[in-house]
Amino acid sequence: MATETARVALFWEKTFLWGLIAFDTFRKLNIDFDLLSADDIRHGRLNDYDVLFVPGGWASDKIQALGEDGAEAIRSFVAGGGSYLGFCGGAGLALSHKSGLGLAMIGRLPSSVRVPSFSGDIALEPAAPDHPMWRGLPGGGVFHAWWPGQIAPEEGSGIRVLARYGEPGADAYVTDLPVLPQMDWNTWEQRYGINLDPRRLKGEPAVFETRFGEGKVFMSYPHFETPGDTEGHRVLLNILEYLADGKPVAITGGKREGGEAAQAGLEVKALASAIALALKHSVDELVDFGKQNFLWYERNDWILGWRRGVRGVEYSTLHAMLDRLAVVVPKAVDLDKRELDKLLCLRDLASSFFPKAHDLLCLERDAMRLGPISPLKTDDKQIEALREKLFSTSKRCGGLFEEIIDLADEILLPLLREELALEKKTGTEKTGEKTGTQY
Repeated sequence: MATETARVALFWEKTFLWGLIAFDTFRKLNIDFDLLSADDIRHGRLNDYDVLFVPGGWASDKIQALGEDGAEAIRSFVAGGGSYLGFCGGAGLALSHKSGLGLAMIGRLPSSVRVPSFSGDIALEPAAPDHPMWRGLPGGGVFHAWWPGQIAPEEGSGIRVLARYGEPGADAYVTDLPVLPQMDWNTWEQRYGINLDPRRLKGEPAVFETRFGEGKVFMSYPHFETPGDTEGHRVLLNILEYLADGKPVAITGGKREGGEAAQAGLEVKALASAIALALKHSVDELVDFGKQNFLWYERNDWILGWRRGVRGVEYSTLHAMLDRLAVVVPKAVDLDKRELDKLLCLRDLASSFFPKAHDLLCLERDAMRLGPISPLKTDDKQIEALREKLFSTSKRCGGLFEEIIDLADEILLPLLREELALEKKTGTEKTGEKTGTQY
């Protein structure tokens, strides 16, 4: 008899780069999952699943996209016995602060004591070594955190800390500064005007859980879905199986294989593919320009490392999303004029964004010659005007950038669903019945 596989829903709303990373890692691990939008959740589709996974990104954006009906649907799902898993921004969405779901009675540490700009690998020390997440890794290990938040559990909150931060690893940065033994953090903090010393993180809660009604709420600031992190992926599978009450979450019998896409209307598809390819070329050219001017470099194959003073995760996000459109649009089966119209609109937004982004990077490069600059505050009126137009003056971003990634996100959702459905169909036909997890 076949073993029932747990069903995982991946929340696809305001996730952008982090949604793509989770999508790819889940596919690599053969996890049985579907993409759910905020509208799907509002209409009750979450009740068909065992676990809701919420990737990183701004929690305030996600709660706004859900609306009160969507937020209440998630609360009801968890209270009724469903499980919630959030990484980084997804963990923040579960919290009790004003932009959260109220699934966990946790507040955030005040900004005066946080380290807001840490990224890279860092040791995790198990605070509960008997927890199922550590199966096969009882001593913890080195994993990845990408600009994590920090929490302050409230008295009597029922929060169980499962891991605490240890020492930074070899690829750790705080803003654009590598974490090196000889760093004089006091001097750099005075120069940058923000907390930088990564020793502030040591011993702080990194992974934690609680209960909400009959359901489990599991939150992690480290990203166990980080590409290439084999041990992190093992922990991810452990967590998902724990949240699914021991049911396997992966489809075994070999990797999924995508089927050949049927031909859409040839004219529509040809134009859509050409637009997607042109968008990829535009973002590739901008990224190359930044490299040539030493504003950033390829930290790995999915994110840039950048100098303080320029937007980095935003350009990384644009690069990832527009690159992915160039891959999935030519393979699409159900591509019609509505999707073409969205791509045409995206092209118009991009044609306004990229020349201005080029000008902004030139101005920021020149300003850096006089010393470090802030990515948000400036006395240069030209820089200020372009930043406001492209990104807004907020840390969380808006402007043309937000319009572009919101529209790209909307276009990608049905195309990735279609790709996933083809893989599932092909995988089912090839392997027959689903069996238990192998790793």
